[in-house]
Amino acid sequence: MALDEPKDDDQVVEHSGVKFLMDSQTADILRQSGGLTIDYVNEAYRKGYMLTLGAAGDCGSGGCSGCG
Repeated sequence: MALDEPKDDDQVVEHSGVKFLMDSQTADILRQSGGLTIDYVNEAYRKGYMLTLGAAGDCGSGGCSGCG
């Protein structure tokens, strides 16, 4: 992953006031997977940002991080 100047085929997606710039291949993957959830985890055994493909809490799409 690298930051550089926008290309002609890049797409800008805005969500909750935050703009994301991504190439068209990445945008297609996110659309097909049902989106991306970005969460910050601050637990004793892990800390940092967690990226999950698919709808949040949807265990059937591999997006489950703690179904019980």
